[in-house]
Amino acid sequence: MSLRLITTFAFFTLLTLYFTFLNPGDVEIHLTRNISFPLPIPVFLLLAVLIGILLTSIFTGYSQIKDGFKRFLKTRSLESKTRRQKQHEKLYQKAENAMKGGHRDKALSLFRKILNGNPTHIASLIQAGNLYREMGKTVQALEAHQAAVDGDPDNIQALQCLAEDFISAGQLNKAIDALKQARHLEPDSLLTLRRLREAYRKQKSWNLVLEIQKSILSHVSSTVELEQEKEYSSQIAYLRGCELIDQQMVEPAISELKRSIKENPKALPPYVKLGDLYRQNGNLKAAIKIWKSGFEITGSHICLLRLRAAYEQSEQPDKVIKLYQEAVAASQNSKKETLVLTLAGLYLDQGKMEEAMQTLWSISSPSIPAHLLLIKAHQEKNEPKKADQVIHAALKKLTASISKFVCRQCNREFDQWSGICPECQTWDSLDPAIQHTL
Repeated sequence: MSLRLITTFAFFTLLTLYFTFLNPGDVEIHLTRNISFPLPIPVFLLLAVLIGILLTSIFTGYSQIKDGFKRFLKTRSLESKTRRQKQHEKLYQKAENAMKGGHRDKALSLFRKILNGNPTHIASLIQAGNLYREMGKTVQALEAHQAAVDGDPDNIQALQCLAEDFISAGQLNKAIDALKQARHLEPDSLLTLRRLREAYRKQKSWNLVLEIQKSILSHVSSTVELEQEKEYSSQIAYLRGCELIDQQMVEPAISELKRSIKENPKALPPYVKLGDLYRQNGNLKAAIKIWKSGFEITGSHICLLRLRAAYEQSEQPDKVIKLYQEAVAASQNSKKETLVLTLAGLYLDQGKMEEAMQTLWSISSPSIPAHLLLIKAHQEKNEPKKADQVIHAALKKLTASISKFVCRQCNREFDQWSGICPECQTWDSLDPAIQHTL
């Protein structure tokens, strides 16, 4: 019995004694019209108090029992929910392990089992949707990821995955809408920004691509990533320039190609394309200047070929020779041999046999093409014996290269072939040396 009930009982007991002292006598209690009995006032009051206390106790106990039953049901529900959550966590862990192990069907089956018990399990919806997309089931992927977004509209991963599904389905506008929603939730997410950039790129919405690219550059902190993004900026400007060329918008195209070079000076394509554009529009001087700059920075033979054609067009063969002489002097290794061969070919075309032979003999280990040019030079000078000597040297080199092997990765030469390069350990990289000799 609670202290409140004891206090109440004591109060009404004292009150009964007080009224008994003031009101001695009996009270007529009628059960019916004909049945009644006298009852002393103290007893009547005491009985009334006892009945009140009894009823109060009954109602209080019922309320406590009701509340206790509710608590019991709630506890059982929470225990059941916790038990299901633990089961789902174990199943989800097994599904992730199966997915990492490459068992997509098993993983998908486990995710489905979780979703049968809890259709709003967001993580399972996301992973199941990803598996569906990898398996080419775009419709099921969309359904799973849309359910994840509906269950948790602020889940950025679900929105990103939904956007990937829309891209796979060719619905770029819907993909962009999903990515915009993800970006609204987390404006600084590089993953969202890059995916949004790619979606705009597929649409060829270059102004929007550039806008997103600026945002990406402002959020990148790593030096390596910053260089990669600058290279990407160069690609964007280059593609935009090519599109403007197709639209016959020459000046804007030139501006974009120049910006491409500024973003990444080591990239070859914008130099070549810009020079071609100048040449097509009659500005050969500007074309030569940009190709020269491209060669000096990139060292690419493509720029030299463009310059050679330009000088030949302007009937300046001496400049072509000088150009390649300077290039040979500045080059090294395999690039140098290519340039030497080209320079020797130019000498031969101009009938300068001595210069051609001197140039070719400057190669420390001449290839078969170098031998062939030497043979031609000696034949042009009517030196059959020397030509025969070069032929024998070429045949000797060719014969030796047949039984040797060269690694494509490290360029080391070996007497025996093996599945893995003994030097750099690269798989299946050894080719017959004759391929490199030629």
